[in-house]
Amino acid sequence: MLGRFYLISIIGDMETISDSETMGLAMETAQSDQVTSKAAASADQPEALNRHRQLTSLLTSGELEQKVNDLLEELFPQRLNTTGESSEPSLSGYFDQYELLEEIGQGAFSRVFKAIDTTLGNRLIVLKIGKLGHREIGTAGRLNHKYIMPVYSSTIDELGVTTICMPYLGRNTLRDKLEDRYQRFARSNRTSCSAGRQGISEFPVSWKQDSDFPILLKWFEQTCLALQYAHNQCVLHLDVKPSNILLGYCGNALLLDFNLARDEFLQRHASGGTLSYMSPEQLQKCILQQPVKLDERSDVYSLGVTMFEAFYGFLPFHSPGPTLRPRLQAQIMLERQQRVESLFKRAVPGMPTRVRRLLQKCLGFQRASRFDDVSQVLAELRQIIKRQNSKCLPWLI
Repeated sequence: MLGRFYLISIIGDMETISDSETMGLAMETAQSDQVTSKAAASADQPEALNRHRQLTSLLTSGELEQKVNDLLEELFPQRLNTTGESSEPSLSGYFDQYELLEEIGQGAFSRVFKAIDTTLGNRLIVLKIGKLGHREIGTAGRLNHKYIMPVYSSTIDELGVTTICMPYLGRNTLRDKLEDRYQRFARSNRTSCSAGRQGISEFPVSWKQDSDFPILLKWFEQTCLALQYAHNQCVLHLDVKPSNILLGYCGNALLLDFNLARDEFLQRHASGGTLSYMSPEQLQKCILQQPVKLDERSDVYSLGVTMFEAFYGFLPFHSPGPTLRPRLQAQIMLERQQRVESLFKRAVPGMPTRVRRLLQKCLGFQRASRFDDVSQVLAELRQIIKRQNSKCLPWLI
């Protein structure tokens, strides 16, 4: 029998600050002191101003964080888990009426299990257990849409443990699909180069060679419909990314984890992949704690990052290494996000101009420069799909 107190202790351990985070805090403090001192001296010292600009460029370009990560990995190899494997113990057994079969996912404040509901004819389900709170339960329960993961039931007990029961519709997400595509094109690239032919250029994926783009457009259309419905219910997602788009058995995309990215959680734990998909205003509000109001355009931005990664084969803005504290990571990300124009200067072989313009508008640094809402993104996607289906020649847009 799996005890509730044991589960709470396991989830609570996820919130412990690691040694590498402590090292990151020390480095952040030192860097901030350097920037402040150089900025103060720059008023009457041109040379100091130049050094200050060089330091700022170093901080935002990614060179410094890579050097620090390499050094920490060399000094503390046991502290940095670069393989992505979890050091948490595996849980199995029973939790209330649920028989836990295997753990299929883990976040910083919840764990996800494939399980059987013994009270409903041994129905196969997904169980999310963690410290999610009343608001998350209410949000998950009132959304009813064919492209949003449905919820069978949800409870919160006197110990603060939240349990959300959902149907098991498979475990493959858009993240899994994208990783598979990257590996496939990497193998093709190596084969082409070894045979003396030109490879797939600098881009991990190719519009001219990949047959997956029509289905990707379909999945993004469905994701837009899910977001459009949620926004009409006054619900923001705030965590749109490939790992939160499930590819169900029926071949459709289902959006997961609505509004689970709480401000207080993000202030303490947001890092790595999560930051890469966050809008500038979400970084300002949730990490830097600035008085910024979020709206539908925050989800438009995160959707744009997700589509960019799928169509280009890489993230538009990589988040700093996990050794840095969230506040410094957010500051660096905001610097990088302002350089959005440079992303689209290089021509991508076969990339439709209309797709490039769609992504560029989604990724506007200022909210006023983006689509007003996801309905406009949906309309543009449907025009691209319509054009694709009506032409025999591939992607003459």
